[in-house]
Amino acid sequence: MTRIRFVTTVPRVTDPSRATSTALEVVRWSDDIDVDGVLLFTGAGAVLDPWIGAATVVARSRRLAPVVALNPMYTHPFAAARSLLSITQAHGRRVDLNLITGAALSELHAIGDELDHRERYARLLEYTELFVQLLDGDPVDFEGRFYRARGLQLRPAVPAESRPLMYLAGRSDDARATAAALGATLMGMPDAAGVPEGLGAVNVGVIARADAQEAENVAAQVFPPDEVGREVLRISMANTDSVWKQALAEAREDVASPIRLTPFHSAQSDCPYLVGDHETVAKHISWMAERGVRTFVLDTPVSREDFDHLAVVVERSRALCEEKTG
Repeated sequence: MTRIRFVTTVPRVTDPSRATSTALEVVRWSDDIDVDGVLLFTGAGAVLDPWIGAATVVARSRRLAPVVALNPMYTHPFAAARSLLSITQAHGRRVDLNLITGAALSELHAIGDELDHRERYARLLEYTELFVQLLDGDPVDFEGRFYRARGLQLRPAVPAESRPLMYLAGRSDDARATAAALGATLMGMPDAAGVPEGLGAVNVGVIARADAQEAENVAAQVFPPDEVGREVLRISMANTDSVWKQALAEAREDVASPIRLTPFHSAQSDCPYLVGDHETVAKHISWMAERGVRTFVLDTPVSREDFDHLAVVVERSRALCEEKTG
């Protein structure tokens, strides 16, 4: 089995004045517990530009690979390719990509993007094809519906060892087809029923403690039942055409599973959470790895204590996967 990867996330915080300091804490703590990367969001709710954040990640960590959320709405393919090249040249570190189309309809309207769901994926495909061609360092001629280039060249070429791993989140047919065409790893959300077919990466939170009941108590404090939040989720479903969000909103929780949907159902997180003692959480991660998941993008409450417990889960999960492969 290929070694599993763990990626933490820079959270969206409600107080913009704390956004940068929180991001730096997450980078430091992620480096301390020896995960593989840090995901940086983009969009109207992200105070820190993901490319500037990526440069900060590599400058302030030993081996973390930043994962930049890349949306065609915000950056031309040449500008994005040049940003990636700049970081690899300056730091000798790989930058990975989370390819997104933008699912919040209000944000799409605000920026004047009126493409429908299928058209946004068609644009993302063209965008990424041009981006990848530019990394070769040769002049690029490109004729598409959304992008055109005539002898466009980025120099020098990005070395093979610095080429990005690419992830694409989604459950729709358009998302799956686009990921397959680009050779990107399809990412999605687990639920109590298991892992949707075809996922190579999952986005899930973790609240783990030495004792299972303590973990449940912490989860109840961090994500208390919230009827207002449930109403917010209901309203937000009218503001998205995301297939995976709709599916997760309709999913049911199973007390026999360590997956908890309350954080998502109460609009307190964008993903479900794994809750339990260290061994239970690690075993569930190992179980998902057996079903083809190789990357775990982890949403974690921002406290040092949570990261310390996450370190135990990461170490145990890796050990379990190695044991199963002999």
